[in-house]
Amino acid sequence: MGSIAERAIERLVVTGQIERVCLRKTAQGWEFASEQALEDFVWNRLENLLQVRPFQRQLTVMGEICDILALTPERQLVIIELKNAEYRHVVQQLTRYYSNLLSERPFSEAIDYEKPVRLIAIAPSFHGHNYIDRQYSRLSFEFIEVSVKKSEQFYLELKSENAESPLGRAVLPYREPELSNQDEDSAEIPDLLRQWIGACSVVEQQSFLRTRAQILGFDSRIREIVEAKSIQYGTSKTKLCAEVCFSQRHQRPILFLWLTLPTCWKMSGRAERVGRLRLWLHDGNLAHVGHVVAGLGKMRLRQEWEAIPKTRWPRQSLQEGLSYRSHMPVEAARYARLSLGVESSTDYLETCVSIGLQKWLEKL
Repeated sequence: MGSIAERAIERLVVTGQIERVCLRKTAQGWEFASEQALEDFVWNRLENLLQVRPFQRQLTVMGEICDILALTPERQLVIIELKNAEYRHVVQQLTRYYSNLLSERPFSEAIDYEKPVRLIAIAPSFHGHNYIDRQYSRLSFEFIEVSVKKSEQFYLELKSENAESPLGRAVLPYREPELSNQDEDSAEIPDLLRQWIGACSVVEQQSFLRTRAQILGFDSRIREIVEAKSIQYGTSKTKLCAEVCFSQRHQRPILFLWLTLPTCWKMSGRAERVGRLRLWLHDGNLAHVGHVVAGLGKMRLRQEWEAIPKTRWPRQSLQEGLSYRSHMPVEAARYARLSLGVESSTDYLETCVSIGLQKWLEKL
């Protein structure tokens, strides 16, 4: 294949396999927490679910963004639009994508545009207008219903119209949070946090809930402030001690603490500064720490960088340092020793939370 197609495959390799998904409970059952979560999962399992090869995601052609482009073994183009809820205009949307792609013909060395294009809409259900639009269109559309099923485990199911058996199934790496062992006196867990930690292993779930209980039990003035994209802990938005955000890329919650900055060494004699630190957890244990001023930051673990082609690395060499400008976080044990004065600990997460809470109290 030519260079354009090779770059497309490169982007496919970078995406990798998703190990977690985030679901939410509804009155009817279960569904994906977001359309992006659904798209991520289907993209990584297209070959098993629909027997087509993933090729491009979120491709912009003539101002329109296509969810997924896939290919059959015969290089036939497949355009897939995913919806996490019923949508009246999905036929028109696919029609525009079809027209734009046939006009521009990108990746022509990888796609055989002489073959008919498959147009697939995937959604939990289809509106009556979808069927009317399809009936009077000159193009052919496939409607596939997606649903989340639960038996002994969760799984995604795709089903074609009027088909008795599923078109494809895939196990969803999700488990309901096990809350039976939580302190009865602890505050009721917000639905958003339940939804986020459902993407974690049991060990990770319990670690998050223990940390939450540790924070809320420290001082009666600490409130749990639930917003659309984060859960904050403190007396107000300007006096926080901790925060939990959700990473769409990793499909897992991320914990932040207000702690001594990694650049402030105990032995340096310089004044201590406190800032927002992201915590990287592995199997419920604190593994790395990095200063992230806002959002999720751009730091990655070394193994994440190594999974990305070097053409996408920063122009300068990867910085493994203590500054917020670093490209990689610092190991938790090193941070604790240099910045907190903790020589060793059997539980660095609990230790860091305890120190962070104390520093929050000192600043009130």
